[in-house]
Amino acid sequence: MYRNLILTFFLCLIMVILVYSQGHPTHSSKAQDPRHSVFGPVQPDLWEFQAATWDDEGNAGSAFNFYRKNQRNKTLFMRLMNNGIDNNYQFRVKQITGGIILYPYKDDDRFQIDVGGTYEAINDTSLTNKALFSRITFRPEKNLWFRLGYEITGGYSPGGQASFDKYDNTAYYFAGSYDIRKISFIGVAGSGEIDNENNNRYGGGVLAKGPFNTYFLGGYIKSTNKYENTRTLAIGRWAPFRPDMLPSGFFIWKHRENFDFQLAGAFWGKKNIFVRPAALGMTRGIFISSAALSYNSKLRQTQMMTITDDYRNSDISMFFVYMNQGIEMIPDQINNVGFRVVQLYKLFDKTKFSVFSKPVIGIFYNEETEPEGKFNPITHSMTFTDKTNKFWSYQLGVTVIDRFILNAVNNPENSEWTVALSYIYKK
Repeated sequence: MYRNLILTFFLCLIMVILVYSQGHPTHSSKAQDPRHSVFGPVQPDLWEFQAATWDDEGNAGSAFNFYRKNQRNKTLFMRLMNNGIDNNYQFRVKQITGGIILYPYKDDDRFQIDVGGTYEAINDTSLTNKALFSRITFRPEKNLWFRLGYEITGGYSPGGQASFDKYDNTAYYFAGSYDIRKISFIGVAGSGEIDNENNNRYGGGVLAKGPFNTYFLGGYIKSTNKYENTRTLAIGRWAPFRPDMLPSGFFIWKHRENFDFQLAGAFWGKKNIFVRPAALGMTRGIFISSAALSYNSKLRQTQMMTITDDYRNSDISMFFVYMNQGIEMIPDQINNVGFRVVQLYKLFDKTKFSVFSKPVIGIFYNEETEPEGKFNPITHSMTFTDKTNKFWSYQLGVTVIDRFILNAVNNPENSEWTVALSYIYKK
């Protein structure tokens, strides 16, 4: 029933697109006045290619990543990773990830398609994880948009007597948002099949825009499985396109049974690009992802690059990321996998010496939690306790001839380090 309902929504959406396009001729967003673009003033495309290597307590790894960024979005085209940490449970994998964002109808901002996927081989096993996710977004007016999404995931999670439990999930949803003055009403309905058991979800939220570019979101999504019921709260302030020297920032909190996720950021200075489309897109997207596209959400919450480029968005930046996932390693006992990170960056945007420019200094506080197993020779069974590792790490970076960016992160306490070299191409 719910699958037919979603397909009906999809067909109706296509009909609306066709009717609207014939009754309202569109033009390329590049030819429009930038003030009327859905995503704000047009920016030239920026491409970044990055090669990275690291050593994590004897676990050496490497990665190659690249993405494209403009005023519309940041598109991760490809990630090739060897001996890295996966997006779900933080165990080590070999991974290939790719995705693209398309505007197929006359390059118009109002019709958008996202497609992506990932494939992982879990180290030291013959097990693999796979995911495919997609979504269609239609924005007929500035105050109205619709989205249809679909996801398939399959693989293994830690836990159980055999160390890994198999899972096989599908999910799809329909969402919409309508703005009335300073209030946005968001509705979402979807369904997901988790290990052959259907799980329907529906809910809504309200996003209110306050003075001085502030905003607040509160939302709730109810599920057939009570453990999937999700609460989302967000508060923040976006920066205007012409910076007003006031700080901007955000805080987002998602909670459900045995899962917590918190994401926060604060930005100061003239180089502040946390503007309205970025703030609203991130906030609404994280809320809607509670209904479906869980893997897409987790992928987007991780760094696009091995060493993040987010410090370039402001003169001073601070980030906080927290994730905790409860897992049942043995029956009737919940253990935890997660992390907590506080990051502080200072970018010296005006500093230049010979071919070197824009040095950056970063200081990070990290906590990583994972179950630690011990074998009991008397009962011939395993027991698990949560182990938390706390440490400081530091980042130094510099731009060379305005095209190459060299960054290094070091954790002296655990003898861990990462080095990344990026090449920036601008049209």
